[in-house]
Amino acid sequence: MSNNGRELLLLSLAFLFVNMGWGIAWPQLPNYMKALGGTMLMVASLSILFNVFSTAGQYFWGRKSDQVQRRKPFVIFGVATGGFFFFIMAFATSATILLSMRTLQGFFMSAQTPAVSALISELSENVGRSFGIFNSLSNAGFMLGNFIGGFIMDTYPKNYTLLYSISSIPFLAAIILLIFLHEPHRTPMDFRMIFRIDRPGRLVVRWQSAKEFVKRNRNIAIMTLSVLFIMIASGMVYSFVSILLKDRFGDAWVGWYFGIDSGVSIIFVYLLGYLADRIGSKLVTIIGIIGYMATFYLYYAAVSIPLILLAATVSGFKWAAYFNSINTYIAKMSLRKERATALGIMNSAMALGWVFGPLIGAYLISLLSLPLTILLAIIPAGVSLIFALPVENDVNYRDGLPIKNKNMP
Repeated sequence: MSNNGRELLLLSLAFLFVNMGWGIAWPQLPNYMKALGGTMLMVASLSILFNVFSTAGQYFWGRKSDQVQRRKPFVIFGVATGGFFFFIMAFATSATILLSMRTLQGFFMSAQTPAVSALISELSENVGRSFGIFNSLSNAGFMLGNFIGGFIMDTYPKNYTLLYSISSIPFLAAIILLIFLHEPHRTPMDFRMIFRIDRPGRLVVRWQSAKEFVKRNRNIAIMTLSVLFIMIASGMVYSFVSILLKDRFGDAWVGWYFGIDSGVSIIFVYLLGYLADRIGSKLVTIIGIIGYMATFYLYYAAVSIPLILLAATVSGFKWAAYFNSINTYIAKMSLRKERATALGIMNSAMALGWVFGPLIGAYLISLLSLPLTILLAIIPAGVSLIFALPVENDVNYRDGLPIKNKNMP
């Protein structure tokens, strides 16, 4: 195995533990909020405020990572703060405290997201397959966390203090692994670049740079709009689906469902990463969007165990298709010097979708019902599909530049 291959495996193993912690904690957040007396709007705000601050953080931390040309410090910082805030949530005594901790978590842990995606692409020759390896192990961790969370809630019903205390432990294991990670293109770290606060004039220049980046990268800009709409649909559904699962199948099924979902994605994620390298990640991304639409219909219809198992199967497949491929697409269509920025913008669109989606979802639930709101999420997913169809296929690009045909001059 090459040095880069070993580093990719180490990074992937670290995020197996990160996602184990997420798998324990995340599915139960809506039910934790309700147990603390939170309204449906406060349940939605868990996603809204987290993603408002994550949206701001994605671009901020992505630019900082590009400026200092380092990824590892941002990854460790994001992982450490993510685990820390889950631990603090264990001792929340009110819905307001839980919401405040979730909001702060959104900004600080967003440091890891663009840095991780950029690091994977920089360690890789076959980007789609590398994201496949990373996501396979990450989802294995999420699956284990889901089952652990389901077991805890089945054995100790409504003991959220125990659940969230345990959820922080895998983050410590991840940090230990990340300390031994060696990133490529190592450069001296200038911490002043991270903590420097821009003057108003500089902020104008930064905004102009962002607009110029969008102009130069038309395909990335259009695909980012597609990401925004699919995440609006996702936010309409996944901010509340835990409540639907609990109401229809019981507390433990919240964790067990997501565990099955994650297990299915592990089966497909490497295969779909390989397919993305061969036929282009655009086409696999489109398959993933269609999978989202099918999943939402199945959630609406699932009132029996066989149907919810089918929903978990389709959902796991669509996750493997979409998240692997969208990261591959942005990484391959961007220049290395702008890659973390490009991935940061894409992840900001994801986060922003999870601001609008829960708001729309909470409003529709108050007018209609939770199942019908989930069904209506097919509409923004369809808009996402419309945006994704006309972009160029990344199979014809390498490091943001078109690959010349042998017959071309």
